[in-house]
Amino acid sequence: MVCTYQQNTDPKKLDVTRAKVSVFYKKDKALLTVEDRNTDEKFICKSPMNLLMGLAGLAVGLILASNPIGWVVAGICVGILVAAATIAIVTHKCTGPLQKGKWINFKKTVYFNGHRAITQLSMLMCDSGGMLQPIISYDVACKAAKAIAWENIKETTVVTVGAIASGFLMGKGGGFLNAMKGIFTKSGALFTLGGIGTTYAMTSYQQHVMRGNEAYADNEVYQRMNEADKKDYGDIKTIGEEFGNSIKDAALSGAPPNISDLAGVVQLYRTGQLIIQDATLRAQFEKLATMNRQQLNSSQLAQNIWREVQTNPKYESVYNAVKRNSNYNQNRVTPTMRNNAISHLDDSINNNKWSLNNPNSLLSKGASIALFFVPLVSGYFSENARRKLADIAVQDATDSISVRTSK
Repeated sequence: MVCTYQQNTDPKKLDVTRAKVSVFYKKDKALLTVEDRNTDEKFICKSPMNLLMGLAGLAVGLILASNPIGWVVAGICVGILVAAATIAIVTHKCTGPLQKGKWINFKKTVYFNGHRAITQLSMLMCDSGGMLQPIISYDVACKAAKAIAWENIKETTVVTVGAIASGFLMGKGGGFLNAMKGIFTKSGALFTLGGIGTTYAMTSYQQHVMRGNEAYADNEVYQRMNEADKKDYGDIKTIGEEFGNSIKDAALSGAPPNISDLAGVVQLYRTGQLIIQDATLRAQFEKLATMNRQQLNSSQLAQNIWREVQTNPKYESVYNAVKRNSNYNQNRVTPTMRNNAISHLDDSINNNKWSLNNPNSLLSKGASIALFFVPLVSGYFSENARRKLADIAVQDATDSISVRTSK
């Protein structure tokens, strides 16, 4: 058996769990039914791994934001992540979710010990969300397990890095509690719910596009998985479950998406535009740095620069800063005016460009916007794990057992 949620690189054996076993293949291999829902060993599952690594990553980010990085701090951070991964592996049990799961595509007309038979076409839907596929060939099963595991490990890596970044930005923005207070305000709650809804819409559309890929239209394994995963949005219960899962996933992440981050795209553009224009103007003033009063009075370049500052609305703050601190003729550039302009532009650039303490900076705002799209990246790897199973499982078709009704 291989599972679309597994992070271990080896397959597991499907165990017989029904009460009575009397039907065998080649005398020693029990033929399996829908009542058999467990494996001989548990999988390392991405579901608890993503959750615990996300929470651990959030803690690491908060630590990094409040302390200078050093060997001790780095060791603590690594220890937190390792401990979270270990807990996810040690405490996770497959038995419960598998026993609550259900088989699809079973043989409706064939019974073993009173239970419907399963075949290679069957799939076990785990209660934790994964899909388990029986594969007869051990070599094919190993190949599939490795391919799936690497995609799921990539997904967990994205979740962990995103959580560390979220924690770091929270720490720089006033800490975790301050961020949580913002969520529970009226506007904060609306922005958060809007963000959760937007994220759900984006990931749902991504899933729709990926699963509709024509390259997989003839892949029976992939189409069976897609059919089993279809949701009836006409059913109020389905809508409730989807909404509840979205809220739960966002809350457990410790950093729910906020739709105001998307509005920050405009702010990000304007901030970047401001930095570029300030840097350009500063470079122009720098050309006047070695000129004395007389040279500035006669310099055509100085006159052109000052005329631009006086007449261009985008330089209004520079003009006001220079004019306010000058007692000289406003139609000429003096050394004091030049120095004030350079000082003002330096402050403007330094306060906006890379300061993490400034919520409007390129880095912090850009990071927030990037984190909004982390679910799309992790969703890509998640869907890719299903594709890997579909690509490789079809190779198992030539190694099968025929199960049919006896006449």
